[in-house]
Formats: sequence, C-alpha cells, structure tokens
Amino acid sequence: MNKYLFYISVVLNGILIMYVTGVIPFFLYLSILIILGLLWYIKNLLEKYSALEEDIVLVTEKIEEFSGHLENIYGLEMYYGDDNLESLIEHSKHLINEFVDFQEKYFDIEVDFEPDSEEEAPSQTEE
Repeated sequence: MNKYLFYISVVLNGILIMYVTGVIPFFLYLSILIILGLLWYIKNLLEKYSALEEDIVLVTEKIEEFSGHLENIYGLEMYYGDDNLESLIEHSKHLINEFVDFQEKYFDIEVDFEPDSEEEAPSQTEE
C-alpha cells in the first residue's frame, strides 16, 4: 500500500511542478527520477553479480572436495585400479578445470592451473 502511495505522490508532484513552474523544471525532475531508478537497477545488478561469483566459487570448491574424496576411495586397496573410479576422477578434474576457465573468463579471479594429467604438465627437457 505504501509503495502505491509513493508512486502516486511522485506522479502528482511531477504534475504540480509542471503546472506551477513550467515544462523545463518538470523535465529536470523527470531526469532525476530516471537517474535514481537507473542507479537502483545498477546496484541490484552488481549484487546479483557478486552473489553469482560467490556461488560459482562455492560449487568449484564442492567439486574439488568430491574429487579428493574419489581419489581417496581410489587409493584404497579394495578399489585400486577400478576403471570406473578412475574415469570418475578424470571427469571430476575436467569439470573443475571447466569451472576454473569459467571463473577466469567472467570474473576477475586468477586461479592456479592444475593440469588434468601428466601429459598436459609442462615437460622439461635436458640439453
């Protein structure tokens, strides 16, 4: 109810300004309202962007935790050498790298690169 009263008040004040002082002050009043509305909209967008960034970081940490848990299970004597677990570990590492790429692309975050496998690691040749 208060919101509607506020909107009605804004419109009536605009009409009153235009009737009493003329068109130019009305346009000034209108431009101030538009600028305030745009500032409010930008503030909301920045809050959503910040929340999205935090959520992406949280999801990445959860996937890294899952990958570590898979590696611990794979290291157990009972499951060592299981192809399904090995493919799950590789898939989780690939997924982590995809999220890292996403973070670097859309957010101002520098993430340490961890290669998927030994093949992607930089090789050092002796001369």
